[in-house]
Amino acid sequence: MKIGREELEALGRGLEKLMEFVRGMEQGELPYFYRYFDTMKNNIELFFRIGDEDIDDFLPVLERDWKASHTVLIGVQSYDIRKAHPEADPVLGLYFAELLSEVEHFFDQSGTEMVISDLI
Repeated sequence: MKIGREELEALGRGLEKLMEFVRGMEQGELPYFYRYFDTMKNNIELFFRIGDEDIDDFLPVLERDWKASHTVLIGVQSYDIRKAHPEADPVLGLYFAELLSEVEHFFDQSGTEMVISDLI
């Protein structure tokens, strides 16, 4: 599938929702993987501000950061809401997985083979 501006804008919105959720859960120090989501969102904003139209050259940058956010032991797949916040509603883990899958969908479309596993 060809990735265009609309898909990139949707990715930015998805990242923002995901980041808002994590910030809401973690009132103190943010998890390590969060920095990669923030970098991706900022890069998308910069891409639109400079008016670049060559999304194909930009995709590898996003894919690099998406893969980095899944680093073994400190990546998003290791984030356990129930363990970090035992008092939290168990449904929040499912909501987090849904937010993450919305972002992952972009990379499925672009051909990246990153798969979310063991989130819940």
